[in-house]
Amino acid sequence: MTECAVCGRNSNLPRTCRPCRNRIRGLLLGLPEAVVQTWMARHRVQRGTNGERVSASKEAPIPLRMDVLNLLGPSADAVLTGEDQEGPVPVVGVLSAWSDLAAEQTCQKPVSHTVSALTQFLVDHVEWACRQEWVADFAVELEGLLKTLRKVSGIEPVRILLPVTCPTCDLRTMVREEGSGWAAECRYCSVVKLSAREYAQLVAEQAQAVSTPGEV
Repeated sequence: MTECAVCGRNSNLPRTCRPCRNRIRGLLLGLPEAVVQTWMARHRVQRGTNGERVSASKEAPIPLRMDVLNLLGPSADAVLTGEDQEGPVPVVGVLSAWSDLAAEQTCQKPVSHTVSALTQFLVDHVEWACRQEWVADFAVELEGLLKTLRKVSGIEPVRILLPVTCPTCDLRTMVREEGSGWAAECRYCSVVKLSAREYAQLVAEQAQAVSTPGEV
């Protein structure tokens, strides 16, 4: 057994446990859709005005959100060295940095710097990436990138409420989050993240407790 470099739990796989590998894969698979959702949120919300608009009058163009343009703007070479860059690093900048590193270390040609091409390349190399010494930083950056995209777009990941209570806080706050890689996790207790086997064990234990109500 080894300690997972991402979550710190015991793993029978080198460097990274299976749930974390699944989570990293899920983060990558969720990025293209999150980028599209963020792009759709690029216009600022326009508030209504009183009175009728004169049909012959010209309308000002709808202003664009700078946070969206920064996220979905040029790649690292064009933006990261510029003085005008504000906010988080652009999506393509983050993905291309990791993709180029993976391509270099696996002696392959760099792929096209588009979100779809970069994410597919990284998905194809997830198992390899999860054995590298930089996998923890990789996971942190991907998670931060997806959280930023979701925050900007206003779209939250799908969470399914599970019919069990948290083994730590004893509240019914256990959920299964889309793309997280975990079978169950508590919304409030950050340390409670269960694999499929651990979740099945928790379900069995709580079902046993319900079936024997006479026991204290």
